[in-house]
Amino acid sequence: MKTVIYLDVLLLLNFLVAYLLLRAVGFLCGAPPGFLRTCAGAVPAALSTLILLAPPMPAAACILYQTVSAAGICRAAFPFRGWRGFARQTVWYFLLNMGLAGAVLLALSRDLPLGVQTNNLAVYWAVSPTLLVGSAAGVYFVLRLVLALFGAPKDTENWELRLSLNGANAPPLNALLDTGFLLRDPLSGQSPMLVSYNSLRGTLPPAISGFLERYFAGACPEFPPGIPVRLIPCKTAGGMRTLPAVGGFFARLSGPGNPRQAERVLVVFTDQTLADGSVQALFGKEFYHTTRPLREPAPSAGRERSAVE
Repeated sequence: MKTVIYLDVLLLLNFLVAYLLLRAVGFLCGAPPGFLRTCAGAVPAALSTLILLAPPMPAAACILYQTVSAAGICRAAFPFRGWRGFARQTVWYFLLNMGLAGAVLLALSRDLPLGVQTNNLAVYWAVSPTLLVGSAAGVYFVLRLVLALFGAPKDTENWELRLSLNGANAPPLNALLDTGFLLRDPLSGQSPMLVSYNSLRGTLPPAISGFLERYFAGACPEFPPGIPVRLIPCKTAGGMRTLPAVGGFFARLSGPGNPRQAERVLVVFTDQTLADGSVQALFGKEFYHTTRPLREPAPSAGRERSAVE
């Protein structure tokens, strides 16, 4: 029996499915794309399903095609903020896509009358336009109901961070107030800030820059004289690490609330990407409560130097 596939239904259905999958990937990765970016990813996702019309390929070639397609789709849908975040988005999209296809194949194995055709790990479901629009509308209203019952996700609280030490002013950084940030100096009990060293490379005093460069290169450099430096054990996604911390910074925060400042701040440096590259610094509620509203001009370089000394 000859199967007739309507390309308009094939492309429209997979466009809507890809749109929902990309929104799900965005929520899973904590960075949902906007409407236009999601549509930009859903278009190549719909076109990629034309592999259904190609001659049957080996399973390895099908998996390779789906993996490369997932990478291209995620690259179109999400802003690039580092390879780690890009890889996570691609893996989630691939798994959700394969999971959906697996659910359809499971239904087929039980002889359910779905009217589905499969080839090269692509799936075609001959549904009517009414059912297609109704299903999309149903998903929308279910999501609206969930948001009405449990509330919408809270917006992230981003601040502009300016650090200075011994007269050296670092460029402004995008800092995130992370309510789950639990890092603490085990010796003093002080709540520090976590800063990506790659964002400050070349802007710190030479003694500190040289120490951090050698440390992150895998060497065991001596601590720079006259500067409060120590090593702090930290638990990261990759396991336990020991990261260098430098004290005596002056920090100024500008963001959703009134500008705030703090002196003698302990800054922990890392060579890893923070929050998929979207921010360059993290701090917690405890550190926020140690700052005070800025009611006077920032201290001069001389005052900062004396405070550090």
